[in-house]
Amino acid sequence: MTSRRRYRRSPAYTRIPIIPGILYINLSASGITLSFGSSTTGRATVSKSGVRLNKSIGGFRIGKSFSFSRIGKLFGKGKQGDE
Repeated sequence: MTSRRRYRRSPAYTRIPIIPGILYINLSASGITLSFGSSTTGRATVSKSGVRLNKSIGGFRIGKSFSFSRIGKLFGKGKQGDE
């Protein structure tokens, strides 16, 4: 009988608290993101690809995520000339 080993990976980003518990800057290989809010009230993440809103209910594994990628065009995402 073989046993499975589970390895926990470290996150692929670095989180720098600006206002602990509320506002963070996240640095990763794909770029810089800004996240604000808390896990109990909901969290919004802003990046060059758009805005993502996340709300979950702790302890129940119930959550919902909304993504607004059109807002990313305001920050320069997409091909030039697309209008």
